[in-house]
Amino acid sequence: MTQDMQQTYELIWSRENNFSYEVARRVLDKPKISVWIILVPILFLYYAHKIQQYKAGIKDFGKGLARSKIVALDSAAEEVKTGKKDESFKEALATAQHTAPNALRVRDKQIAEVELLKTHYDRLLCVRAASYRDLIRQVYGTKADYRHFLEELAAIEKEVQEAVLHAYHPDDEARRIAHNMRTAMRVVREEEMATLF
Repeated sequence: MTQDMQQTYELIWSRENNFSYEVARRVLDKPKISVWIILVPILFLYYAHKIQQYKAGIKDFGKGLARSKIVALDSAAEEVKTGKKDESFKEALATAQHTAPNALRVRDKQIAEVELLKTHYDRLLCVRAASYRDLIRQVYGTKADYRHFLEELAAIEKEVQEAVLHAYHPDDEARRIAHNMRTAMRVVREEEMATLF
């Protein structure tokens, strides 16, 4: 990987991780501080434990959310570097449970998401820029073109979530979290777009 491509890779990697952690921060409920903590100091230990759990939850949630993006970024970097189509990312999405029909549907949706992201990253990795903002502006040119890509991405992310919910988590709480996640992703992307264009 050339130094320019490595710098671009790091810009993209950093953005994807920051995006994922920001979404996680907005989706997960932060423990509320209570006046009782001041009145009964022993409750501070309980609050501190809850804060630790919240921070660990954000970290795990963010890593999970960024997973397909990082898999796609690594695969796109491999393709740009070698000039050959990379299919090895499919192994990263495989698990022992992928024999059930619902699990295969989830995997197919994840592959479609990674393919869309790879196309996006391929374009970004071929550009030299000092910031993520400059990358996006050089590749997409207009806010409308970038929004079109984000709408395609949001649609495929929703398909992945729906497939996962159908296969593994049909309860209302999981659906509520998935809805909150999609909402947070849309809001964070809108806020980010305002800084990019």
